[in-house]
Amino acid sequence: MLTVSSRVLSLSAEAAVLVSGGKIVYANAHAEKMLGAPCVGKALSAVFSPEICQSQAGTFTADTVVAGKRCNVRTAKLEDLQAFFLSPVEIAPVLVNDAFLFSVRSALMNLRLSAGLSQSRAEESGDEELRSYLRSLQRDAFRITRLLDNASVVRGLAAEDLAVSMEPLDLAKLCREITDSASLLRPDISFKLYGEETLCLFADRVLVEQMIYNLISNCLVHAKGLSRISISLVPTATQVILSVSDDGCGIAEDVMGHVFERYRAGFSLGEMGDGAGLGLSVVRGIARLHDGTLMLESRPGSGASARVSLARKLPATALRTPEQERIPEKALLTGLADCLPPECYDGKYLD
Repeated sequence: MLTVSSRVLSLSAEAAVLVSGGKIVYANAHAEKMLGAPCVGKALSAVFSPEICQSQAGTFTADTVVAGKRCNVRTAKLEDLQAFFLSPVEIAPVLVNDAFLFSVRSALMNLRLSAGLSQSRAEESGDEELRSYLRSLQRDAFRITRLLDNASVVRGLAAEDLAVSMEPLDLAKLCREITDSASLLRPDISFKLYGEETLCLFADRVLVEQMIYNLISNCLVHAKGLSRISISLVPTATQVILSVSDDGCGIAEDVMGHVFERYRAGFSLGEMGDGAGLGLSVVRGIARLHDGTLMLESRPGSGASARVSLARKLPATALRTPEQERIPEKALLTGLADCLPPECYDGKYLD
């Protein structure tokens, strides 16, 4: 079986290794060049990070550092062996700039202002048909706002000039507020939070909040048939592991190798409405800014999990639980705009 599997991997354009019993038993030429020969006989833990070595998922893809290089790592079963494929992260061209973003935001602001005024008048006149149209209009305006927020982060990450403001953050409180609010807007989904009541780290609150919204939205949009979304927080000595899991359809194996690519959303008529393909790319970038990684695990037919590690940095002056303002309702309506019904964009939520 090793002979057959090694022949398959020898033809791969990606760096690839076969693993059995926690050790590398075969490495193709690309892997030998990337990892340094000889690879065969090396322990898996000598090459990959702990989160990859300790993963129990049969199928996963991860953004991590291997041999000093940022790589996408994915797995597949070959016979009774586990294959690891390594692809250096390539920087895709950024299709937006500050002038473009400013122009769209200006037009969007005028659109939302006009829609808000029209919505107030429709409520005063009791015109239910017009209110229905305006709710859909407001929802689309929030969807565009979310797209612009993600595009702004992508541009900032590519240009390496994204503004980052690190401060003490109670991640448990933030997640609790998000799940409580999401439960009210999507009562058809069971949102569960597991972990400590308080969990502090040093992070950019706005970016971490945006990251969590993207992970939840990814579940609601792509995990067909889901009924539950679970968020768990696990602290270690140096990190906080945030996991967002669902019980949906899982991720097809042929898609796993491309999930972190920007603008990779499907372009069939049935998939165009699922977003621009920026969400996981944004999550990955925010994790990197916090000295962390992103791993996506799939259980075809029973769900998927996104696991983000964030460095647990806290200065001595920030050991007590930080005071945090409650999340504005509009932040939630923006962050989950792709997966909330138009009824959520009525005047009572927008005021």
